[in-house]
Amino acid sequence: MFRKWAVFAILVSGFFVLNASTFASLGVVLFVMADDLGWSYTSAGLGFTVLGLAVGLTSFLPAVLLQRIGARRTFTLGFASVALGFAFASASNGIGPFFAAMCLVGAGFSLAGNVTAVWLIGEWFPLRTGRMIGLYLMLGGIGDIVGPSLSHYLIEWTSWRVNWMILASVCGVLILLGAVLIPGGSRHSNATAAEEGEPHGRQETGTDTLPWTKAFMRPLFLIIAAAITFNLACVTTVHSMAVSHLKLLGLSPAMGALGLSFMAFVSLAFKGLAGPLCERFSSRHMLAASMALQAVGIVLFAIAGHPGIVLVSSLLFGAGWGITVVATMVLLVECFGRVLGAQLLGVSHQISSIAAFGPLAAGMAADKVGSFAPVFFAFAVALGALALLVQILRDPELSGPVRAADAPEPEDVGAVKA
Repeated sequence: MFRKWAVFAILVSGFFVLNASTFASLGVVLFVMADDLGWSYTSAGLGFTVLGLAVGLTSFLPAVLLQRIGARRTFTLGFASVALGFAFASASNGIGPFFAAMCLVGAGFSLAGNVTAVWLIGEWFPLRTGRMIGLYLMLGGIGDIVGPSLSHYLIEWTSWRVNWMILASVCGVLILLGAVLIPGGSRHSNATAAEEGEPHGRQETGTDTLPWTKAFMRPLFLIIAAAITFNLACVTTVHSMAVSHLKLLGLSPAMGALGLSFMAFVSLAFKGLAGPLCERFSSRHMLAASMALQAVGIVLFAIAGHPGIVLVSSLLFGAGWGITVVATMVLLVECFGRVLGAQLLGVSHQISSIAAFGPLAAGMAADKVGSFAPVFFAFAVALGALALLVQILRDPELSGPVRAADAPEPEDVGAVKA
């Protein structure tokens, strides 16, 4: 009993640190570094691009390493890469070494992030996978909220170099905790699991034995990958263009900032709610509903000429965003199994790297026609089409949402849905 919650706690702690120290707070640190080292703001801003591409292009690594070296080594290797990247960032004087540091951080983010977490959560919580994935995303996502303020005060009290070294030290602690708390083998082969009254690990059957190269071409996987990609493209584009878009519609920059903050809080709350919802209702239905919510939300955002419409669109879009993140992960595990589902999640993240072109497309539209709205409408149409496809598509070669081989956890007996 203790071991599975210890595993979950280290996963949440790791995701919190990854969120707080990378994308959420990088902008705070970058431009202090730019002023101190004389970098152009364009060069500094490329740090985001390098980090994002590093995460996307290395997303296949955990899919390969989890089966070869196990979850413990994959997790610790990931944070070793992040710690080394932070140490290099602390010592950087030129933009080239800093970009190299961000490549290490991005690779570590992939190894220690969601793919490894989904692998372990599916193994230790076989009947409550959806709920625990949602809880993991919600608790770890708090790092997005507190990260910028923490970095700001660390830099004010010390310096940007010390900030990076403190973060590297935190990663060192996570390496030690991961090495101690995450079992070296699979759950059902670990003696401590039996001693704690845990059930044997789930038998990987059906599509778990399907090669990922073949599963990659299944229509349902392609739709899930498209959902992940368009969700990320919408979120990235809305966040990058919100203030400029609302200014064109006659609203203040403060209204844009308020809408984004509200959207982030709603998303965080619905990530926590989405897990139990995916257990109570079909994950396929939840994914379709979440994309429909996002589609309506982004249409309202495209035409938002009043603060009330901004808040309603932020509510709908934030709810859809949060549920989509959880539902796509749960659906991959349900339909492809824990092992293959985690591998395909890594492939999906690699495919979703193209979402980085969303803000570019919106900027080009604004330059051409004087509005960001056409790209938002295009995203809404794509989300609506995907919501319909995920509802009507049936793939007879894939297993159902609940596997017969899944053994109930002792505390879950009687809680299994009929």
